[in-house]
Amino acid sequence: MLRRVLVICFAFLIAASAGALFLPLAALADPVLRETGLRALGATLLGALDEPWREPDLGWSLAVLGQAFWAVLVGVCAAPLAFAALLGEMAGTSSLIWHAGASGALAAASPWILRAARGLPGATHANPLEIRVAVLFFLTGALTGAVYWLIAAREETLR
Repeated sequence: MLRRVLVICFAFLIAASAGALFLPLAALADPVLRETGLRALGATLLGALDEPWREPDLGWSLAVLGQAFWAVLVGVCAAPLAFAALLGEMAGTSSLIWHAGASGALAAASPWILRAARGLPGATHANPLEIRVAVLFFLTGALTGAVYWLIAAREETLR
């Protein structure tokens, strides 16, 4: 039992790390997402210089940017994988389709789940850019689920 818990924890850390590496690289590979991301980065960095009544605080802007990036990584790479892996372990399933599909679907739906949980408008529709982001999130979640399956669940399938 202890060995299984250690394998699950190790698989989760490796899979979430793989997703954390894949997400920004895939976003940079897509020209639309790359342009949108660079605009957001520029706006964040230049936002510190926008207020003339105080000294520009580049450190604060970088901290906000880092916090936003961390929230996206947790919401797309870690939380969907943890939920899918937990449900898979409780149900006793060790299918690649389950781990990759559930992680991918939860990651893709995470922006709408968050909006619906907070009661924000836009929880029922999406614009084309949001669809591109959802596809990227699905691919990231599917990758994390597949890596998790390779390490933790594949051995259960082979038994």
